[in-house]
Amino acid sequence: MGSYSHVEILVKRSKSFYNYALEALSRGDFDLALFLLEQAAQLRVKALLLRLLGFTPKGHRIRELLGALAKYLESLNREELAKLVSEFIDVWRSELRVVEEAYTGSRYLLRIYDKSDVEKALKAVEELFKVIEAVENSVFS
Repeated sequence: MGSYSHVEILVKRSKSFYNYALEALSRGDFDLALFLLEQAAQLRVKALLLRLLGFTPKGHRIRELLGALAKYLESLNREELAKLVSEFIDVWRSELRVVEEAYTGSRYLLRIYDKSDVEKALKAVEELFKVIEAVENSVFS
């Protein structure tokens, strides 16, 4: 299987996690919804990085993955795209922190998430998807 097939698989899984997150939110299962949103975001960023770099960096923290994306875009002299990614991180920092925390917090910690947490995270993830689309459209068009 080539790396592009792997990209497609990651994107498909990201979409599935996102859709299940919406379902969990509608059922009031906020911990699960946040975990699913984290997975959707993480896999979507990794799909883009795989497409750009040919590999996915280790780790799961979305802000770190996005930081790697911004640095790579800078190395391509795509400062406008790097700035778009960096500004996204700055604007959505607190929501991304909650999403990242949900990776373990929703399963192992005593933290309990509420509807407001999920709604804020959902908006951040939707905005993240827009940023990724903008990068893809610019780099691969």
